[in-house]
Amino acid sequence: MTMLKKLTKTALMLTLVMTIVSCTNEDNNVVPELQLPSTYNSTSYNANVTAEDAVIGELLTMTGELNAAEANAQTTTVAPISFPQTLSTITQPDYRALVQGWLTELVNSANSTTGFQNPGLNGSPAQGEQGGLLGTRLLDENGLELEQMIEKGLFGAALYNHAIDVIQNGDLTNPATIDRLVEVHGTDASFDPATTTAAAKYSKRRSNLTDETGLFFDIKTNLITAKAAIEGGADYNAVRDQALADYLLNWEKSNFATVIFYCYSTKVQLQNAQTDEDRGNAMHAYAEGVAFAHGFKRASQKLITDAQIDQILVDLLAPEGQTPESFRFLNEATLINNLDRIVTDIQAIYGFSDEEVQSFYVNN
Repeated sequence: MTMLKKLTKTALMLTLVMTIVSCTNEDNNVVPELQLPSTYNSTSYNANVTAEDAVIGELLTMTGELNAAEANAQTTTVAPISFPQTLSTITQPDYRALVQGWLTELVNSANSTTGFQNPGLNGSPAQGEQGGLLGTRLLDENGLELEQMIEKGLFGAALYNHAIDVIQNGDLTNPATIDRLVEVHGTDASFDPATTTAAAKYSKRRSNLTDETGLFFDIKTNLITAKAAIEGGADYNAVRDQALADYLLNWEKSNFATVIFYCYSTKVQLQNAQTDEDRGNAMHAYAEGVAFAHGFKRASQKLITDAQIDQILVDLLAPEGQTPESFRFLNEATLINNLDRIVTDIQAIYGFSDEEVQSFYVNN
């Protein structure tokens, strides 16, 4: 009996151990590491991105009209330019209202009978002044190139805004949703740097095309990862969500790295300007910096705060809701310090290294 009891006790213990091991395996399944393809793959890309393709197409068409208005300024009557419906719909409402006003003002500047009149040191635009050409650049009476405020500002206020909406309200169990995020950034399934447009053209410029490193290629990896995670199933939802958060952050970083580029470019061009064409080109770079910064204001998901964007706009003498004094950059050499301060502030916000900031001074 003693031996039987021992055998029975041993059998019960083995059964208990086996049960415990079995439960442990079932409750703590190790999810295999997600395998990423080396390229972005989509079998129905064009069909999946019809809405985003339409938005990009509308932006390109309107930009062509803005370019034509500048080219025809003071020589041919420029007709009114409308804000395309789909593009307008996805634009952040406050910025939409600004664009609608700027479109009217830009046409007025193009149809002005005089060129841009610099108010000079301590001056202000004359009553009724509409702006005009400075060199080959069309400025409003305050020295701001509204073409850039419209086009480049919409990269954030419309395209980035739409990307957030797709992530927050789209079907993140459907891999086709990721195709939409590729398209609205301004590239396609090939991720070919040579064919980029819209915001992707500028994330490309902030990247090393030889080594295939930098923000454009980081965004590519983010979207490849997000799509692979969706295709892998619910076990990879956390990987998907992190990849999408990184996608938005890298887009934002490329946007404000581009503000760094244009602050530096404005500084160099103003310091070296000899002709009206030189000065016009400097103000063109300046307006791009204003637009890239302003377009991200009120984006619901971003690292930079609206207060920090407001400070950048104050330093650029173009605060929202107030009349800009952009022309002062043509007349006050000390305002160069504002541009340097913006670079330092953006570097601190995003933790860019000195080496990265230096690389942002170059267009690739």
